[in-house]
Amino acid sequence: MSNTSLLICASQFCASQCRPGLSEHAANSLNCQLAGQVLQRSGWRGRLLLTVMRWPVFRALFSGLLQSSLPGIVAHYQWRKQHIASRVRQQVTEQGVQQLLIIGAGFDALGARLSAEFQQLQVIEIDRAETINIKQQALQRLNAQQPNLWLKAADLASCSMARLLADTKAFSATRSTLVLAEGVLMYLPQPAINALLQQLRHSINAPLQLVASQMQLNQQGRARFTRQRWPADVLLAISGERFVSGVSAKALPDWLTSMGFNLQQLVPADQPGNSDPCPGELLFYAEARPEI
Repeated sequence: MSNTSLLICASQFCASQCRPGLSEHAANSLNCQLAGQVLQRSGWRGRLLLTVMRWPVFRALFSGLLQSSLPGIVAHYQWRKQHIASRVRQQVTEQGVQQLLIIGAGFDALGARLSAEFQQLQVIEIDRAETINIKQQALQRLNAQQPNLWLKAADLASCSMARLLADTKAFSATRSTLVLAEGVLMYLPQPAINALLQQLRHSINAPLQLVASQMQLNQQGRARFTRQRWPADVLLAISGERFVSGVSAKALPDWLTSMGFNLQQLVPADQPGNSDPCPGELLFYAEARPEI
């Protein structure tokens, strides 16, 4: 499992522990419960984070380390997830999306929440076997495994998306589909992104939408957050999770067009009253161009 996934889990659990003003419903939300269960099952790293998050002094230290290496990153995760959840719900209720395909689902609870909220929605999550196994155990422990939620173990580095979908019984090529790739594309080289998006287009014979994020290239052509500091560079390098691709905001429409998608919206990072606390990751919505 990735260190980034565990970091997001720890931040979710930390939020539930260090904000006593939250309502009981918010503090015990599925996100926080799932985070705790996942950390329990994630080896020594997860158990260490879980123990640390229960002590106020260590929670403060954890937050301080994150803030010093990548200011605003935890709030950025929440900003990103709020926009994504809102968009997906809107497309299900207003555009009749019938199938949600989450690539690199990690330990996020969005699929579990939406499968419970919309029983007509088929939700398929794809991630590495270790991540899927831990998540499935955690969801079963919380009685949150819905019949319309399918967790599929696969390594996209060695398995084509077309073959994977063809071998997934829950998948239907004729359902209106929304593909979510949150925090995924920046870890793939450009040829792999091309192959992924083109295989999705060829595998789905119905309206296809994309909700995804990609790192923004800075003026030096590097994929990184605007406020990213050297400790974050070191940690990403040590963990083997460096960003290997990116795109500028200006080039985003043409970048998507080259892979058969049209940009619908780039979520503004400087939106009044709801700006991105840690800019540098582009969040966008697109739709597949019809096959000719």
